[in-house]
Amino acid sequence: MVEHQARTRRLIARLENAGVPMDSGISAAMRSVDIGVYTDYELDPFWHDRPLVFLETRKGGVKTISAPHMICTLLHHLELAPGQEVLILGAKGGYIAALIAHIVGPEGGVVVVDPSKEVVDHVRERISSVADTHTVRVRKMRQLTHCPPQLPEPLDRVLVTGSLESLPNWLESRMGDGGFTIAPIGGRFSQHLVKRERVGEDWLDTDLGGVLFGPVDIADTEPEPLSANTLAELLREGAILGDEIGMFNEEILRRLNELSSNLEALPENLEPLPDTTNLEDEPPWTLDSDIWVDDIHPVADLLSAEMDWLGDIWQLLITLVDVRLMQPGRPETDDDEESIGGFGRHGDLIP
Repeated sequence: MVEHQARTRRLIARLENAGVPMDSGISAAMRSVDIGVYTDYELDPFWHDRPLVFLETRKGGVKTISAPHMICTLLHHLELAPGQEVLILGAKGGYIAALIAHIVGPEGGVVVVDPSKEVVDHVRERISSVADTHTVRVRKMRQLTHCPPQLPEPLDRVLVTGSLESLPNWLESRMGDGGFTIAPIGGRFSQHLVKRERVGEDWLDTDLGGVLFGPVDIADTEPEPLSANTLAELLREGAILGDEIGMFNEEILRRLNELSSNLEALPENLEPLPDTTNLEDEPPWTLDSDIWVDDIHPVADLLSAEMDWLGDIWQLLITLVDVRLMQPGRPETDDDEESIGGFGRHGDLIP
C-alpha cells in the first residue's frame, strides 16, 4: 500500500501538470483506493496513464479499467458530493465504484449494474474484500434495455462507462430533478461524452467532447469475423469523423453513406469475408488483397465497383477510426516508471 500511495501521488502530480481536472476529493479517493485490488493484471499500464485490463473471457472479450486521466475527467463531470446516490452502468472492475463510494461517503450510495455475470462476480468479489466499500451494491441486469432490480430512486448521478447509441428509457425515468447522466453516446468507432440533465420535465444536453469507449457489455468486445455490417459501420463512422474535421467533401460523404447503406442491405446470412483482420491488429485492413478484386464475395463486388474513389481514401478512413491516443499522465523520465512513449492504444479518448 505504501508503494501504491507513492506511485499514485506521482501520477496525480503528472495529471495535474497536464491540466487534467483534479480536486481534493478525487485525489484523496485515488490515494485511498488501491487499484491492485480490482485486477490481477500487471499495473504498469495504469501508472503510464493507459487503460488496465481486469477481465478476459474465454471467447476473447476484454474489459478494462479506464486510463487515469479519463477516470478523473468522468469524476470531475459528475460533480459528486457527500450523500448522493450514484448509479454506474458498466462495472469497470469495481475501481470507479470504490472511488465514488469514497467521495459520496457513508451517507451516500453506489449501485453498479452490468449485463455480464462474469463481470458482476468479479466486482462483487473485489468489493467485498475492502472494508470501506459497504455502501456499494452490485446488480446483474438481464439486458441493457431492461431496468435492473432494486435501484434507488430518485437518482442523483448516473455514470455510463461504455458506449451506447442512446440512453435506455428506464434510466431517464428514474432521474431526479437536477440529476444528470454522463455517458459516451455514439457508434462503435467514436462517441461524444454527453451530460444529460433533468430540469423539471425537460432534458438539457451538454456535449463534453469526443471520446472513444468500448461497449458496456463484455460480450460485445469478443472478436467478430469481418462482415458487411462491420465494414458499413466503419465507413459510416469514418464519414462522420471526416465531416466533423472537414476532411471530406459533400460528394465523398454522400458516396460513403450510400455504400454503407448498400452493405447493410446485403443478406445477413453471408459467409464472413476471408480476411478477418480487425482494427486492433496491425497492419489494419488493406485493399490490396485478392478478395477485393476477384469476384468471390458480394462485399468484394460492392467495394471493387467503388474502387476508383474508395481506394484513394481507404487508408485515411482507417487512420480516422484506428485511434492512437495521448497519455497526459504518463511519466516522462523516471527511474521507477520508465516512459514507454507518448502514444498508445486507449479504451477512451479526451482530445
